[in-house]
Amino acid sequence: MPKPGDWHNHQVETPTNDNDYFERMSRVIFMSGLNWATLDKKWPGIKQAFRGFEIDAVAAMSEPYVDTLMQNPDVIRNRPKITAIIGNAREFQALKDEFGSFKSYLDSLRSTGGEEALKAGVAKRFAFMGKGTTVIFLFSAGESLPEATREWESRHGK
Repeated sequence: MPKPGDWHNHQVETPTNDNDYFERMSRVIFMSGLNWATLDKKWPGIKQAFRGFEIDAVAAMSEPYVDTLMQNPDVIRNRPKITAIIGNAREFQALKDEFGSFKSYLDSLRSTGGEEALKAGVAKRFAFMGKGTTVIFLFSAGESLPEATREWESRHGK
């Protein structure tokens, strides 16, 4: 598990709105099992195919559109990841209704149980977000995770 200093600089700034958080989460999902160079090369095509990661546009994507994406050479053609991202867009919509914003959702998780509740809540609510992927996403979104950082340092040295 990389520590915060290992992220590409363009991936560490705090998102400014729900679409930014959603794009960051989607990027981490696509990155799973790949290297950064491969993802960086494909990202412009992915971003275009996913309509700039505008939550409502992605949430409205249908199964025929998924089939179109699976034929698009500019996209990482992994059906489980693609359908997870579309489902996650719908979950972002539900969170907006429930909490007002994704950041408010994160703050509510942290306030109820600290870092562990934050990681567990995101992993439970969103598809394709396992423990490691969730930590990577939260780091990439600028969230402070001192326990995860200490764990990484104890395994890999400072």
